[in-house]
Amino acid sequence: MGSGRAKMWTYLILAVVLVIGTVVGNFALNSPETAREGMDAFLGLPPYAFPAISIVVGLLVFLFGLRVETDWPEGIGALMVAGGIAGGEILLGWETFELGGLVVVPYVIPVAVFLVLMGYSIARSR
Repeated sequence: MGSGRAKMWTYLILAVVLVIGTVVGNFALNSPETAREGMDAFLGLPPYAFPAISIVVGLLVFLFGLRVETDWPEGIGALMVAGGIAGGEILLGWETFELGGLVVVPYVIPVAVFLVLMGYSIARSR
């Protein structure tokens, strides 16, 4: 992903893509019932299978990225994990994660997971 400023910009861009994807997902699936019905009808899998698959595949890509020199697999894996968490939040009910009435909390959780994973990858690569 580059070095110095280039790496910082890449992480910032990936985080912004995650937030935009979460916002679009929230508007597209404003009803948890619609999300459950739509995902249940696809391949007959339970609704929680898609976020779980995304998280598992993302972790595998992230772990693979830790073993290779380039940082892109780590970024993509972290983004997949954070996206799976955002998808799980939508399925469980967006309002469930609004702790203390703060509507920003559901947006912060995936971003925090993304930043923790990317921070770990930076610390590991030094």
